[in-house]
Amino acid sequence: MEHHSKLNIYKGMIQYILDSTHYTLKHIAQLSNSSLDNLRMIYCNDSVPNNFKSEIELMKLYQIVLEINKNQENSSLTGLRRHFYGEQAYV
Repeated sequence: MEHHSKLNIYKGMIQYILDSTHYTLKHIAQLSNSSLDNLRMIYCNDSVPNNFKSEIELMKLYQIVLEINKNQENSSLTGLRRHFYGEQAYV
């Protein structure tokens, strides 16, 4: 069961990075110090390789992308509020 849970978590992180960036699996492999073959096994073949040692690096990359997207979203919301309510709302 733990193996299946890890697979779902890894696939979810990879999918989020693919969906919210212009990264390819190759980019993700490079940035997470993983082999492209290992990421393909996870993402395409639904299998976690026995030698997969890059889970912490993949998690760090996921966290960075998540934080960047959150900051961009907050900036966009601030801009919308200023547009609709004016600068005086932030004084």
